[in-house]
Amino acid sequence: MRNFLVEPPNIDFLKIRKLGYALSIGLLIISLALFFTKGFNLGLDFTGGTSVQIKFKKSLSTSEIRNILKDVKLDDALIQEIGTQKDEFEIRVPAKKGSSSEIVGKIKAAFDKAFPNSYEIRKIDFIDALVGEEMKKASIYSIIFVMVGILLYIGYRYEPIFAIAAIIPIFHDAIITLGLFSLLGKEIDLTVIAAVLTVLGYSLNDTVIIFDRIRENIKLRGRKNLETIINRSINENLGRTVITSGTALFSVISILIFGGESLNSFALALLIGIVFGTYSSIYVAAPLILEMERFIRGRVQREKVVKPEVK
Repeated sequence: MRNFLVEPPNIDFLKIRKLGYALSIGLLIISLALFFTKGFNLGLDFTGGTSVQIKFKKSLSTSEIRNILKDVKLDDALIQEIGTQKDEFEIRVPAKKGSSSEIVGKIKAAFDKAFPNSYEIRKIDFIDALVGEEMKKASIYSIIFVMVGILLYIGYRYEPIFAIAAIIPIFHDAIITLGLFSLLGKEIDLTVIAAVLTVLGYSLNDTVIIFDRIRENIKLRGRKNLETIINRSINENLGRTVITSGTALFSVISILIFGGESLNSFALALLIGIVFGTYSSIYVAAPLILEMERFIRGRVQREKVVKPEVK
């Protein structure tokens, strides 16, 4: 392992790039199909609804509260622990379950029966569906804005083909992450959108590091054997990629296991994004440079052949 980190290996990543393309295209098709068939489980931030903050006189768990809410058919609500004393919780119920007054009445009825005079409703918030719709649009715009910014930045810093090779994996990572959320039926709220945006930045960082090494090696060795240069560049950065991704994964897995229900979706989005962001940097972004370079060279060669000689 020590030698692996000190001396770059000689793995032929581009040899199986077509398998990587097939895997990515398959996952993208499945994800897009899920978007239009199953859709998304949108959270309160986007659908509107009621948030009730309750403090109890004894410590409880989210599972105990969920069991109590079964009697009033609100056990599918999002229950988040507040603080570290396990005696204060936020219950978030979507607007489709009823009006704010109806939901508060059901929650009171459930807890009056289970804990009479042993709880206090500290705060009630109602998020209008119109506000949720505006948040949904703002989230979509923010993702588009990030992608356009990345395209302009990479296009300015590198050659245009590098910009295209960087932006395609960004779409790839975002679509697959959201596709898995659709498949699992996990709730998507503003924290998940924040996680997706974080993942896009992480994926770009890994891609830019590889692109920098490719550019350096092109300056040293020229573009004649681009496939070898790209493979060499990936291998030279592989130790750094493994350390960075591995450290990030350990942190995210810890949040996923110990962070509680409120951070579950956020951590899951980061976990999916880091895995596919690392994968796409190696098997999508870097090989795309080779494919586009070959396409451009082939087109130039064809134009030279068909172009009539000027006498």
